[in-house]
Amino acid sequence: MVAARPMSLNPYVGATDPAVRDVGHLLYRSLLRLDQDAFPRPDLASSYTVSPDGLTYHVVLGVAHRWSDGQLITVNDVLATVDFAQSPATGDQAMSAQLQGVKVTPSAGAIAFTLPAPRASFAATLSQLPILPLGSLSAARSAALVTRPSAAMATSGAYEVQSADGNNVVLARNPYASQRAAMGSVQLRLFSAFADAAAAFSAGQVDGVLAITPAQRAQLLSVKGSVAHDIATFRFVDLLFNQRTPGLDDQLVRHALGAAVSRTGIVSGALQGAGGLVQVSPISDGLRWAAPASNLELAEPTVSAQALEGDGWTIGPAGVRERRGVVLAYTLSVPDADPLPTVAHELAQQLAAVGVTIDVNVVPAMDFVVKTLVPHAFQMALADWDSGPDPDISAFWRSNAKPPKGFNVSGGKTDPFLDQSLDSLATLSDPAARLAAAQSVIQHLAEDAPAIFLYTPEVSYVVRGGMKHMPIPMLGGSAARFDSVAQWQRS
Repeated sequence: MVAARPMSLNPYVGATDPAVRDVGHLLYRSLLRLDQDAFPRPDLASSYTVSPDGLTYHVVLGVAHRWSDGQLITVNDVLATVDFAQSPATGDQAMSAQLQGVKVTPSAGAIAFTLPAPRASFAATLSQLPILPLGSLSAARSAALVTRPSAAMATSGAYEVQSADGNNVVLARNPYASQRAAMGSVQLRLFSAFADAAAAFSAGQVDGVLAITPAQRAQLLSVKGSVAHDIATFRFVDLLFNQRTPGLDDQLVRHALGAAVSRTGIVSGALQGAGGLVQVSPISDGLRWAAPASNLELAEPTVSAQALEGDGWTIGPAGVRERRGVVLAYTLSVPDADPLPTVAHELAQQLAAVGVTIDVNVVPAMDFVVKTLVPHAFQMALADWDSGPDPDISAFWRSNAKPPKGFNVSGGKTDPFLDQSLDSLATLSDPAARLAAAQSVIQHLAEDAPAIFLYTPEVSYVVRGGMKHMPIPMLGGSAARFDSVAQWQRS
């Protein structure tokens, strides 16, 4: 694992470190979990219901769950965890923001979460809220969770912490876990860089390493006997159009460019046949329950060229399409984050085939959003977005989601029908109603064409052949590799 040293064992401290989040996911369960289609289901909870107005989530806590020290997991643990996650002491600002304004009320064996406004994504939020054993702690001991973040606590997952230092975290089987782990212990090695982790993997010192790019995956797979388990994330990569730009303000042009792009070609070429799943809609393919049943595409560059020609965009002397002084030649801004520059060059080649010239401009990844997207300092932009474990994509496409309230930076005209569908997707808790809203959102965005949705990024857990049985979920991102850790077996 690539992590800072020492690594926190409290998932709410140092939460910006992906390794901290992943280890927390391994040690601590949440009230809800995401099933194989990324739909929220009970975990520590035995059931949950949502009030008709969408404001109150009533969660019944399971009665038989225990911490690794044998103590019962109680409603007080849930209350204290939420209180900590809402407090200034937490390092997980994203979760804190999700919980702001939420009132938590206990009852006999249950908890009521009352929201200030209907939010259908709250069930997914509860699946990302690990419950900690805080219910019986004094104020002083709770404060120590911040001052001594590496201190081990009782756990609810398949394993408990046996020891931890700056280089290793050793886990032992949790005797009170709901499912007995097949392996008695697991050792997590901490590395400060992927290159160090890959070298240890090559030398046979570690059995598994997470690859977050196709290049990392290929490097690990060069080790004889290694196997990759690919996991779809909840992210999506799109080619954004700045509709303030001449030519790109023409809806027909945007549709024609979309028809010219081969997403399959990107996955097989720039992504080396792995690292992404073809995505034709604005909803990540990692959200299987809400994504379209089929993400099959049919790239039609000939149809694209004919549409442009019919709209008066003819090939000029330089081989680029133009009309009344406007030339279809654009700069594509892309962050310096592998594999996006490679994807950008692949897009440039594909669009050149229909008479559109693309100049790829690679910018520092840290500055991309603030200096390129937010001030609209781009013509086209290639971006990798994290939509989270819920299909509500209002933050990207609702008309009022312009910076700093969101990331709607395309500059298109307000579409009240799209806004209405997004509002339904964001507020309706009934699954069937949300599916209908999602399909409506997909349809309106397909018509407006503010972007070309390209692929859902994957990460890969690459392991040595010595693991006899190692079920890994197909979706959920990096932390999902530990979902079935209790079932792992060595040969």
